[in-house]
Amino acid sequence: MAGINQKQLQRLIILIVLRRRLRRQNEKYKKRFWMRKIYQERILKGEFHLLIKEMILFDHEYFFRCFRMVPATFEKLLSWVSPYIQKKTTKMREPVSPSERLSVTLRYLVTGDEQTSIAASYRISPSTIGRIIGETCQVLWQVLIEKGYLTAPKTKEHWKKIAREFETKWNFPHALGAIDGKHVVMQAPARSGSDYFNYKKTHSVVLMAICNADYEFTLVDIGDAGRQSDGSVYANSFLGHAIDNNLLQLPEAEKLDPSDPSSKTYPYVFVADDAFGLKTFMMKPYPGQNLTIAERVFNYRLSRARRIIENCFGVATSRFRVFRKPIIANVEKVINITKAVVVLHNFLMATRSPEDTHSYCPLNYTDHESAAGQQSGEWRRGENINEGIVPIPQTGSNNYSKSAKNVRDDFKEYFNSKQGAVSWQMDMVTRTLNTFDK
Repeated sequence: MAGINQKQLQRLIILIVLRRRLRRQNEKYKKRFWMRKIYQERILKGEFHLLIKEMILFDHEYFFRCFRMVPATFEKLLSWVSPYIQKKTTKMREPVSPSERLSVTLRYLVTGDEQTSIAASYRISPSTIGRIIGETCQVLWQVLIEKGYLTAPKTKEHWKKIAREFETKWNFPHALGAIDGKHVVMQAPARSGSDYFNYKKTHSVVLMAICNADYEFTLVDIGDAGRQSDGSVYANSFLGHAIDNNLLQLPEAEKLDPSDPSSKTYPYVFVADDAFGLKTFMMKPYPGQNLTIAERVFNYRLSRARRIIENCFGVATSRFRVFRKPIIANVEKVINITKAVVVLHNFLMATRSPEDTHSYCPLNYTDHESAAGQQSGEWRRGENINEGIVPIPQTGSNNYSKSAKNVRDDFKEYFNSKQGAVSWQMDMVTRTLNTFDK
């Protein structure tokens, strides 16, 4: 060590320490083998190459239970996404095929199983399963958007078509859609502090959505941080900003009966629950319990139209049980998973046949009414265990303008008039239920 000064000695010590640290890191991350033996037998013993292919050939009913679609619909969807998830073949190993990638993703979305259990069944490593799910969810959103399964109305005539369907099917004229929001619960993101910590003491991102009269989503806003306080969830969303600032080309107010020159004009509105604020373009129920018959009639007619969005969320979360518990993923992947479920819901609703036993949404799966009163859809039976998606808090103030109050009062008067009343509404709001009857 002769001839080395103090500064050179310090540099030499640092160099030795760095080399030892690098050697330890290389030893720590050194792979014991290229691929586990159980993964090498994926094509011979993996679930997709044995059970799934057998179901495609011989058991369509069980295939539907596993993937929420029949094999023909699966093949149709695969033909669209296959070019975007196809991987190149290498000399080292055979890549996971597009059909197997789509199967893995649907298995995760439908069941919500842990990635390690899916990896064991399909004989694919958990890290690869995670990448497949993230990539395929993103492709599903892009492809199905291009195919038109989630298209925002772009013209006033398109909005009026939705309103006519609401009036025909749910007896609420000038309704442009039902709006509501949910918190999609997830694990606490790394280094996020309290950004995603919501009022339910969980971490989440916000899903704000509007649906049409056929239980299909028309506008969605996904990804806002769950920490937002009461009143700011809607106001801070892109969807709320677009509605409040009239950026959606909404139609102007019109008469419900053009042949009557003395009739009032009514604006086109969205129907919502108590969580939203009352505005000229946003109708909510009359609050309280001591309501007049006319106000109860309005609340009933509003509820008939508003519950469509509740059914949208209910059917989607019942069919895609990834929302039954908090999602274990980073924020970007949670958003992609939510997007995939939204467009898959619309895709399967558009291809469904309610009379078919293999239907995504059969007749008994949504709220309906009978002579005994409103009956609950099948999805509500498991509503109490939906811990992965929760309602948003109140998003609007209880204060509202006089013009908004006048619009609600006008609709109330119309629903109680000879022209706007329906034959069964008085029975619904005045009937007395026996609490001992099921």
